[in-house]
Amino acid sequence: MKSLGDWLDERVAHRKILHELLDEPIVGGARWAYVFGSALALVFVSQVVTGIMLMTSYAPSAQSAWASVVYINDATRGGWLVRGIHHFGSQAMVILLGAHLLQVAIYGAYKRPREVNWWLGLGLLACTLGFALTGYLLPWDQKGYWATRVATNIAGTTPLFGPQIQAFLQGGAEYGSLTLTRFHALHVVVLPASLTALMLVHIALFRKHGVTPSVHADEKKVDPFYPHQAWKDIAFGLVVLAVIFVCTLRDHGAPIDAPADPASDYPARPEWYFLSLFQLLKYFHGPAEVVGTMVLPALAGAYLVLLPIFDKKPTRALRPRLPLLTPLFAGAIGVVLLTYLSIQSDAANAPFQKARVEADKRAQIALHLAKNGVPASGPLDMLKNDPELRGEAIFKEKCATCHVLGDLGDPKKHSAPVLDGWGTEAWVLSMLHDPDQDARFGKTPYAGDMPSMDVPPKDHPDQKMMSKEDQSAAAAFLASQGADAGETHDPALVKAGEKIVTDRCTSCHLYKGEGDDSGDGTAPEFSGYGSEAWVIAQVTNPATKATYRENALDPAKKGHMPKFEGELSASDIAIVAKWTRAHARSAKIP
Repeated sequence: MKSLGDWLDERVAHRKILHELLDEPIVGGARWAYVFGSALALVFVSQVVTGIMLMTSYAPSAQSAWASVVYINDATRGGWLVRGIHHFGSQAMVILLGAHLLQVAIYGAYKRPREVNWWLGLGLLACTLGFALTGYLLPWDQKGYWATRVATNIAGTTPLFGPQIQAFLQGGAEYGSLTLTRFHALHVVVLPASLTALMLVHIALFRKHGVTPSVHADEKKVDPFYPHQAWKDIAFGLVVLAVIFVCTLRDHGAPIDAPADPASDYPARPEWYFLSLFQLLKYFHGPAEVVGTMVLPALAGAYLVLLPIFDKKPTRALRPRLPLLTPLFAGAIGVVLLTYLSIQSDAANAPFQKARVEADKRAQIALHLAKNGVPASGPLDMLKNDPELRGEAIFKEKCATCHVLGDLGDPKKHSAPVLDGWGTEAWVLSMLHDPDQDARFGKTPYAGDMPSMDVPPKDHPDQKMMSKEDQSAAAAFLASQGADAGETHDPALVKAGEKIVTDRCTSCHLYKGEGDDSGDGTAPEFSGYGSEAWVIAQVTNPATKATYRENALDPAKKGHMPKFEGELSASDIAIVAKWTRAHARSAKIP
């Protein structure tokens, strides 16, 4: 081994290199306070390795980026693990840089002759935040897309050159493949090259000036870097990597939202390390917005840059320097407080939480559909053809203006029946009890047409009402007309209900085409009531004998519901009918 070592040393002088690397004197002795820089370097190497691995399967275009990330997660062996380590590694770098910045400030390591190294550290911080900003756009999912739009809009408020900066980042007037390509180039070429160069110079200057010992350290004590400080750096670095690995396993990789959709309404929020700035912007509105987007961040940056110049005190002791460092500590506390306030504000924001649930549901549907392949035209086309999302979108646009179903529609302004539970026994019983309640037909032209089965109408006080048993039988029968496969009702009850409906209800309603046909009847057909075919007929044209008919004598009851025949395709009518019926029967009556 000695001969091999001599042979290698003669050719590459590795012993001299190792001596330079490992025998650096640590004045004041090895300390845990010095581990942050080495841990940062280790995590950065991890980011480079995992980033290169991800690049082998990533396709940077608006049509393919999201699909390629899903492919990495689901189809590439260990892809979810690599992407998770890369995701949590970027967050670890932000935390480590913040801790390193505070440690350097507390120790006074920015003071002469180390001013340049302080500035290089600020450059490293800017590059790291740039990595974070450009990185979460690359999956081209909803979260990254909308967060990046917010960030580029902020950049657009820069005095004088804002529009030009925003246009450069976007790659034009719109967000699309050029935006993604530019962010990808920044993320994988410009920023890595810049950070590597800054880090090498930073380390070189650090080696030139040595560590900055604590003012309480015994400067007569000098430890060699190896093994004293080296083992501390290695131990802490391994702990950091272990935490990253555990976070990755816990979340089974990094999250991914639904594919980016410029036409959608998404509850945009930045990553946690930018939440403080997001919260800060809430306190500035209109012309004052530039104070939050530019002025305060610029002042914070100027303070950090000028700190070594302002601090002329001969000592590195913390107490005499506290007045000058107060803005730094206050800023750190402010970042933590604003982040906390942002999280608490979102937790108490019901509309945001509702939108977040919808976004998560859309993401789950998209990921499920992607298992069957993403079309070459992009994942949005895949989502547009999904019956669940398509049905909800049509209902929201065409039906929720009058009806209420679940979270869709306005409970205070609806003009048609609330559909929660529609077609079930409970809904029919509620209708028999009080058909004129607001949740049924009280806000429609049909108000007053049907009497309650519990209370005789005032103009017919002797009218015989339905017993509770008869109402239950009628409800069971009507619910059975639209029953799904596997849904059962008491056969005896259903049979009894059919007789009650035939004997008592066809004076107004139709059943199998038989019943009132005087021209002023508007009560619906009961045959197949609540079935998919019945709902399709109703959406297609409600003024036919298949459902509600058209009242020939009362103009107010003509067109009680618009027909969508001609406005929607037959396939869209079938989709929204199936979606509405399924969600109505599964929703609880409020």
